[in-house]
Amino acid sequence: MARRLRVDIAFDSDDVRPVGQIAWDSARRSAAVEWDPSFVAAPLPISPYHIKTLAGLYRTGNTAAFEGLPGVFGDSLPDGWGRLLIARELERRGSGRTAITPVDRLAIVGTHGMGALIYRPEERVVGPNSVDLEWFADLATSMAEDASVEDLRKARAAAGGSAGARPKLVALLDVETGRVRDHRRTPERGERQVLIKHRATTDSPTAIEEEEAYARMARAAGIAMPWTMVLRSGRGDAFFAVERFDRRGAGRVHMHTAAGMLDVDFRQPSTDYENLHKLVRWTTRHAGDQDEMFRRMAFNVLAHNRDDHLKNHAFLMDAGGGWRLSPAYDVSFSDGPGGEHHLTIAGEGRQPGRKHVEAVGQALGMKPAAIAALIDPVRAAIADWPRHADAAGVPSRRAKQIAGYFAT
Repeated sequence: MARRLRVDIAFDSDDVRPVGQIAWDSARRSAAVEWDPSFVAAPLPISPYHIKTLAGLYRTGNTAAFEGLPGVFGDSLPDGWGRLLIARELERRGSGRTAITPVDRLAIVGTHGMGALIYRPEERVVGPNSVDLEWFADLATSMAEDASVEDLRKARAAAGGSAGARPKLVALLDVETGRVRDHRRTPERGERQVLIKHRATTDSPTAIEEEEAYARMARAAGIAMPWTMVLRSGRGDAFFAVERFDRRGAGRVHMHTAAGMLDVDFRQPSTDYENLHKLVRWTTRHAGDQDEMFRRMAFNVLAHNRDDHLKNHAFLMDAGGGWRLSPAYDVSFSDGPGGEHHLTIAGEGRQPGRKHVEAVGQALGMKPAAIAALIDPVRAAIADWPRHADAAGVPSRRAKQIAGYFAT
């Protein structure tokens, strides 16, 4: 297993910049980062909130947040489905789960993870494969319990370091023909670089259609959403396909979640929407991004999306070091932990409504007219929920059930 990895940031094949080396300190159970001299000489703000200086070794101040990795590198780690695949593979190979360190996991992510950070030497994986959606659906349904080592390695390669609880893979999709190819191949004309989800065994039977309906509704509310569609296999299995925003043609974009930027465990309550707005303001210094975050807060409250933890909000950095808010993602009907929002709204997590959204705006110094101008289009889009649900294929009975949860 890897003890030390080289870290680069790769914006494209002609623009790969050394960042440094990362090694696992077993005594401290944390990683140490040694910055590359060229990165020190021409730095990029890859994690501007916590990494203030490039002098000496860098370690995280919160070893519990990302298993001892600094948040900027912890964002590269798969969780949920990707972590399950690694664990199952280690079991099949006779290795204990405790034998693998977070730096080993970064080696497994290697050069094909999310965002622009790459890690070498990477753990050897299978070569590019054909992508069989029915095989993927069967693997997702069994939660990989009976899968062979070969199948697990193939699924791990297909997952591409993606995070989140649902079974997923990343791929190249030709929308016209429906052809799906391995994400590690060179994109061809007409192909979109997508993340493809299958519903989890605990999800609603129509979870895929529901997420598509929410994506349509969010766009109608003026929220920046990637391209999405419901994809079906030959036998009718449903998948949610969403275009990757960490890829631009053959290029890559550095991505940093709010949890990674703050270096906190997204599973634990640590902040609220007001402070998330302040992080957006501080990071991007862009009025449009501040308005966008306010729309998303209003949408999540009014449309009952309570899976709004800090890993479901992210920022994108370009090759010049400029930061912007990423498009919205993982937007769907959700009850949240214990029926509450991960992020409270003016102190309320269980029964927030418009007055709480307005209170956040007031605390941020927004005028009532500006608050209303952002909330009202969101309310109008949510009022049109039956049309969005029908267009996405959500059964009317389920659509009415979801609408009963919408806040006022």
